[in-house]
Amino acid sequence: MYLWVLSGSDFKDLCYMRWIITVLAIGAMLFTAGCASEVVDKEFVVYDCLGYPGKPDLSTDGLSRLKLVYESRLLSDGRIDLEKINSCIAEANEAGIKTISTDIESWYWDESYSNESLKDSLAVIFDVFRKGIEGVSVGNYGIPLGTLNIARYVEEMAGKTDEELMEVLTGSSNRLAAGEVSDVLYPCFYCYGPEIDQWVEDLKITVDYIKKYYPDKKIVGYLWSQYYDWKTSPYYMQFITEEKYLQMLEAAYECLDGVVLWAHGRDADNKTKVSWEDERVQAIYRAIKTFTSRHSITNQHQ
Repeated sequence: MYLWVLSGSDFKDLCYMRWIITVLAIGAMLFTAGCASEVVDKEFVVYDCLGYPGKPDLSTDGLSRLKLVYESRLLSDGRIDLEKINSCIAEANEAGIKTISTDIESWYWDESYSNESLKDSLAVIFDVFRKGIEGVSVGNYGIPLGTLNIARYVEEMAGKTDEELMEVLTGSSNRLAAGEVSDVLYPCFYCYGPEIDQWVEDLKITVDYIKKYYPDKKIVGYLWSQYYDWKTSPYYMQFITEEKYLQMLEAAYECLDGVVLWAHGRDADNKTKVSWEDERVQAIYRAIKTFTSRHSITNQHQ
């Protein structure tokens, strides 16, 4: 055994090194509190809602099933229709699907719905699903707030800071409180145009903001394989390239608990159907396969 005798200066140096190590460790923990600073293995689910005609079963590529229920199958004249909901429940049970995303958007723009009344109305629908499907997980598309990357490019928002944009998104919205009754949060992360680095930054800002209110809720984001259909956009519904879509998936992996890969299957004229065999769709498919293989993502069978 050796006994080391430290001089006064040696002792000070040792204490200083320990202090530096402690500061760096704390800094690392704070930095990784939001989105991960680097890609690590994690539990992550990829749901398939790609609506391109001719699409095969993608479960062997690691994609999982989710039942997306649009409001026409939940409401009649804007009111909750229990008969319609129970029909959706029967379909889900028959298919063995336990992950439900409702999609009621008209209430977001209805001024008669406050934060609390929208939350209460969604809670009624969610509770019907919970009673009808054992072990179900349910949430509504677009909860708990709108899409920062789209708002950023609206003419009326020009010149606003990130903080001001987030205030507009939440202050003009009635969605935030509905997160309380949601099993999973399903915010939309559609992309305005090819500036993907800005999209990634907006993703991180939004996730950090959501986690201030819902630190323990899973966040599963909707991604569209085409640029957003904003009426004045020069990129209106153009297909995202394979490279850019893969970049989006990787950023989602760092920040989210999963993604819903969605597409209505129409071309930029918003009329013509785009088949699964179209090269633009196949480029998206290649990005998906690269992503799921790289992270060993498997079908969750729900």
